[in-house]
Amino acid sequence: MKTIYKIVVLFLFFQVGFSQNPVRKIVHGQAVNDSIRVENIVVFNINTDKGKIVNPDGSFEVLARAKDTLVFSSLSYKPVKIVLTEKQIQDPLLIVILEVFYNQLNEVIVDDKSTHPISVNSQQIVDKQYVADAKSSPKNQYIYDGTIVNGVNFVRLYKDVLTVLKKKNPKQFNFTAESNFTEKAVQQINYTFFTKTLNLKDEEIKLFLLYCENDIKAKSVLKTKSDFEMMDFMIKKNKEFRKLKQS
Repeated sequence: MKTIYKIVVLFLFFQVGFSQNPVRKIVHGQAVNDSIRVENIVVFNINTDKGKIVNPDGSFEVLARAKDTLVFSSLSYKPVKIVLTEKQIQDPLLIVILEVFYNQLNEVIVDDKSTHPISVNSQQIVDKQYVADAKSSPKNQYIYDGTIVNGVNFVRLYKDVLTVLKKKNPKQFNFTAESNFTEKAVQQINYTFFTKTLNLKDEEIKLFLLYCENDIKAKSVLKTKSDFEMMDFMIKKNKEFRKLKQS
């Protein structure tokens, strides 16, 4: 009798446990933006440590349950973190609105003393920071300017990465056409590897994967089908990526 009683208690205990931790289900979603076609995005479920590439039309499917956190990393949009609610899990389509990175335009510099053209790279002048600028042109806290808090300017980093890729592949025009390496990386390598081991911010993950994707060694890494070799390859590429960030 005691044995039956213990079995019933254990059964009820497990039932309560499962009810508090429901099984993850496939969540269908759509990443959207008002003015620009949504593409070049990866989505991670932080709780499962796994990710997927978002389709070119913005649609995606991810295993998740209520209270799981989804992270979206892209080349053109600000990163988004969503803590899923029970309602969102039950919705037939989860809509995720992405905001475009604000790309600050190069300023026009007028010299009233001379009409000679500027001989140096104009970007170098734009990058110069003057003491008076902070007072005469205070930063609008409500407009995103591409700056990562306590980090680097993402828009500038994006341009620097493309510059490096163009130098290494002068005949190539589209650096986002292939995604085999990125697809395997986000499916097989944990999200924490990118954020903890490589120390990448959410907004940098997709850009870093693009940087890896366009290395000729990436194809040989795919052929090995080894997670260890893929991680070793990314650790080496991250050293190059960090130099770009520091510059």
